[in-house]
Amino acid sequence: MRNDSSRNDPRTIWQNQPTEPSAMTLDKTRQKVRELHAKTRRQLLGNLALPLIVVAFYGGIRQFPVLRPLYVFAIAWSLAGLYFTNRRMWSAAMPEDAALSTGLEFYRREVDRRRYLSRRFLLWSFGPFVLAIAAVIVPLISLGIRKGMLLNMIPLLALLVIWIVSVVVIRMRQQRELQREIDELNDIERTNK
Repeated sequence: MRNDSSRNDPRTIWQNQPTEPSAMTLDKTRQKVRELHAKTRRQLLGNLALPLIVVAFYGGIRQFPVLRPLYVFAIAWSLAGLYFTNRRMWSAAMPEDAALSTGLEFYRREVDRRRYLSRRFLLWSFGPFVLAIAAVIVPLISLGIRKGMLLNMIPLLALLVIWIVSVVVIRMRQQRELQREIDELNDIERTNK
């Protein structure tokens, strides 16, 4: 009789329920942090190259002195962008045992770093790059109009527009994915409290 009452006891029922394995294990957290950290490093290194590319485009417009102020602005914008996107980003190096010692906190910090970098890329890195490309393309279009070759330039211009739109779409998708990661971390933290 005592066994029957212990089976109906809520505490016994609760203790005998099967446990679900944690969706976010320590190894999985460590792996995700390393992947995010590597992506962030690659993007930071890529951001260092963008001002150099803008300066290289400047060489293509030397024969158009009217566009020099535009390029000076694009170069200054890209250098300012380099500062604003990379500010405080390099100092957050991942220690070897960061995933072990801080777990989800370090993972959240890394996702926040990626989101910060992703938000600032379009304005501070990609913007000057598009301005530099436009400064090269506009004289070519005007030259093509004068020589009647504008129809021949349409495929190149279409590819350029498709490329710019695709970069913007990809960045927006990355921002949504990072927000999803943050929402998942919030859910995990709520269930662990």
